[in-house]
Amino acid sequence: MNWHQLHTGKTLQQRLAEFQGHLAELNAPLSGLEPGIIRKVYPRNFIKVNRQLFIPLSLFSIRVFDVPRARRGIRVGIRTVFPSRNAFNNIRLVGVGLDYIELQGKGKFSSRILFPLTQVESIYRPTNKKKK
Repeated sequence: MNWHQLHTGKTLQQRLAEFQGHLAELNAPLSGLEPGIIRKVYPRNFIKVNRQLFIPLSLFSIRVFDVPRARRGIRVGIRTVFPSRNAFNNIRLVGVGLDYIELQGKGKFSSRILFPLTQVESIYRPTNKKKK
């Protein structure tokens, strides 16, 4: 599969509007992880979570829970502009928007991780290292 096939043509705000009512975990530069329900997505710049307004493009990432597993995607590694300790060095890229990328979350609970492009340093194909 080619990553060009994953283009959505949507902005981060438009994609978040589809997740309104879902549990999310916002990873913010100064406040760390902020869990809560996405209550409202405004047409421009803001989302409302836990009676607070957040600017999604200023966040490190947004993890949205209770989202079905994606049917398609490609295995990639993501380097972020913030320290992530190789957490995203082998993960499925499932969507590429106009100002964000979307990853299939790892773990037993189905989730998606949205990264504003301003938080992504590079995307690469991981190498398969064979054990000897």
